[in-house]
Amino acid sequence: MVLKIINSNNLIQKIFLFSIIIKIILLALMGAQPFLDGQWYIKTAEEIWSSGFLFPSDAIRDAPGTPYFYALFYPLTKLIGIDAFAVGNILVASLTVVLGYKISLEIFKDQKIANITAIIFALYPFFNFYSIALLSETIYLFLLYLAFLFSVRFIKFFRLKDLALFSFFFGLDTLVRFANLPMLIFFLALFVFVAFRNGKDLKFLTKIVFVGGFVFTLTMTPWWIRNYHVHGEFVATSVGESGKVFYSGNNPMNKTGGGIGGVDLDTSSFAHIKDPALKDKAMWEAGINWIKENPTDWLVLEFRKLMRLYSPIFYDPGYNKWYYNLISLLSYGVVFILFLIALFRFRDKIWLYSPMLLYLALLTGVHLVFIASLRYRLPVEPFMILLASPIIYTYLERYETDN
Repeated sequence: MVLKIINSNNLIQKIFLFSIIIKIILLALMGAQPFLDGQWYIKTAEEIWSSGFLFPSDAIRDAPGTPYFYALFYPLTKLIGIDAFAVGNILVASLTVVLGYKISLEIFKDQKIANITAIIFALYPFFNFYSIALLSETIYLFLLYLAFLFSVRFIKFFRLKDLALFSFFFGLDTLVRFANLPMLIFFLALFVFVAFRNGKDLKFLTKIVFVGGFVFTLTMTPWWIRNYHVHGEFVATSVGESGKVFYSGNNPMNKTGGGIGGVDLDTSSFAHIKDPALKDKAMWEAGINWIKENPTDWLVLEFRKLMRLYSPIFYDPGYNKWYYNLISLLSYGVVFILFLIALFRFRDKIWLYSPMLLYLALLTGVHLVFIASLRYRLPVEPFMILLASPIIYTYLERYETDN
């Protein structure tokens, strides 16, 4: 019965609509969830809309992509308040369901497996929750996996237009979260290696570096021009935030591996430094000095960060309830185990999904350097679902055959 359903033609259209309905019901029950970051996104989105979509002239403390995305839905706030921003998230989260379907088709060439992937994307509790949370996760996931779709196509067909589209969407995604910025060189190196393995000549390998780097740079250039105008010098990301996050994850008060604030951080010793750039530099230096002076404590903290990042159990006291943990265990916990099995079972397809596997390694490294949280794991969970889906299909097929 289940296999008959997932083998239906045009099922993805129904799954897309189903995804929207689920998320709208969740929004009606819970309302939009404006966390601390979300409040800044809303405020900045209003400034962007009011200025005719110009960059605010002051020193933006975070990446501009999310407030620009929310600014598109700002007119709707006159009708439904901040739920308007959640409507944008719901639409994008449901489009990400379709992306999961398409990436699965590219890798496994099986519509039934692709439909299972889409169904899990639509039902997955964390994706649904973040669709009504006014944060950066939803638009970040959409742009990231849109880039990955073209990365898979490039590795399959070695078309430079697919590489250009990967770099463009990965650039847009970097404008949502600056953590992507140092990753591009690793992706280009991977593409060069895979192309070399497939017998491509030096001229083509050079084109990979040039096209990928040029398109990414072109995508980032408006932000860099804006920063030069505001700061009077080249600033690749933003001023005053990276040092704070680094020190938050590497200081004597941090015993958990995550969080900015609370028991994990005290920035009072930097209060006398008024210049954001100087304060940022001072926090970097303080964090590095703490690591040098306390290597054993740092290694213990790194292990805690790793456990915190991939644990199915919530650390935040507000969510560390038995029912939240049960939902996490039955969704992420199951997917994670199946993902580990799939890594071995589908080794023959490793080059097709290698960009996502590389991203998992890079993202893990970033959060070991800075801070770790369940929230920061979310970008790799679609990849886990993509690989877990054929395992789930195998079990469904075996169950229906036996019965």
